[in-house]
Amino acid sequence: MIGGSGAVGASTFAAVLTSVAERGVLIDLDPVGGGIDVLLGIDDLPGARWSGLRVGGGYLDPAALETGLPRWRTVAVLAADEPPDADSVAQVAASAGELGPVVFDLPRTPSPVREAGLACCELCVVVAAATDVRTLVAARAVLRSLPDVPTGVVLRRGGFGVGEAVDLLGAPLLGVLPPVDRPSERAAVRIAAGLVDGLAA
Repeated sequence: MIGGSGAVGASTFAAVLTSVAERGVLIDLDPVGGGIDVLLGIDDLPGARWSGLRVGGGYLDPAALETGLPRWRTVAVLAADEPPDADSVAQVAASAGELGPVVFDLPRTPSPVREAGLACCELCVVVAAATDVRTLVAARAVLRSLPDVPTGVVLRRGGFGVGEAVDLLGAPLLGVLPPVDRPSERAAVRIAAGLVDGLAA
């Protein structure tokens, strides 16, 4: 399972990352992010969101979960239309994991929900923008707030050089995206595919 966090484009990258994995499931754990279903333009599709999911410690059938969620491309999406229950995160993740790779869209700040998601992760990806010192320092604060889980950075180009930005962040570089004003889904797909292949190896 992979967690994604960051200030610029983390939710979009999490969606792309899920889309390159066969039968991937995208789980939104950020209750103040506006809903990843809204971001992806599927908020009008029927299907369960966190508010309609009742786990309560019982068995959650993976097939029922898959058919009960709205989809973006090939991705089953569980959006956070209200704060998720931290106690249910591991159970939902375990059920989703029987379907395929699971990607969390994580909040930037520490919370019981974020910690519950990170506890399920093999890798945490922080998306950072190399635009200015303030943005990079904010991303470094996110990195330093993470528990002991393998972590790396996907860097969006900006005013700083890649090497200088990575030195400031102090985390392994997983890939580089074009600047915000020149978005490229192809670059995101290439990085995402490399991450999925690396975890599967």
